[in-house]
Amino acid sequence: SVSSDNKVKMTPTRAAIIGGISGAIEITAAYPAEFTKVIMQLYPKYNKMGAWNVFKYTIRKDGFFGLFKGYNLLLTAGVPKSYIRFGVFEYMTQNVFEEKSLRNTTLAGVCAGALEGLLIHVPVENMKVKLIHDRFVPQPQFRNMFHGIYTIAKERGIKGMTRGWGINTVKEGSNHAIRFPLFLGLQKVFAPRFKSNVMRDMVAGTITGIICVAINQPLDTIKTNLQGLKGGDYKNSFDCAKKILTNEGVLGLYKGLKPRMTRVGIEVGVTFASYNAIIDFVHKYLDGAE
Repeated sequence: SVSSDNKVKMTPTRAAIIGGISGAIEITAAYPAEFTKVIMQLYPKYNKMGAWNVFKYTIRKDGFFGLFKGYNLLLTAGVPKSYIRFGVFEYMTQNVFEEKSLRNTTLAGVCAGALEGLLIHVPVENMKVKLIHDRFVPQPQFRNMFHGIYTIAKERGIKGMTRGWGINTVKEGSNHAIRFPLFLGLQKVFAPRFKSNVMRDMVAGTITGIICVAINQPLDTIKTNLQGLKGGDYKNSFDCAKKILTNEGVLGLYKGLKPRMTRVGIEVGVTFASYNAIIDFVHKYLDGAE
């Protein structure tokens, strides 16, 4: 289970459904930070401006809802993304890695993250990054999300929609290899300090998200550049990393660090807190009424 004190028996199906609801809540809360992060990773000049200035510039240029370019796509994907994440994790911990241990929790997290990355993140991130990238070019090509998806699919084909699949899968696998065991450990640490389980999970999740970003930010930067409109300039992930290091130095691999920490901190905190809160609600009001 994704709670150190959860006594409710979770089926993979129920975990997947509740995870999908949590994913929708999380996407809505964190998307402006995600938009800012992508812009900073794609455009060195905006990276130099800093996250807060990019945030303000976007609002001046396109209004508040300019920060939500590509949001509909990510919201649509947020439900199946979390559906796979939590469903696979619960299945693996109940049927494959049954003994409770740090090793098994980590391995279950790797499986959940890698499958989520391969099936959902690869096509969705390719679309999302290109839609955001297009927003800041002198003459934007895409009229809206649907026109953008159609144009990308028509002009770039399967290759353009699956660019960076390897590093995306590794990134998500490593994300959840860290997230699940770290969150469960911090949850136990903070249990005596919070009367509210929601606040406990929010704090534990936020810290977990920030630590994850500190560890694997370079993978995210490489992924974003591979999936941008100029992704064809790179032969592969290694070539992309080499060119970023050559042109921008080591710090180039950490572009968008602050907004991604904000985005992932919110994501993990809200996702785990809402996931466990919904489980408690279902157990108390629905299961208890049976």
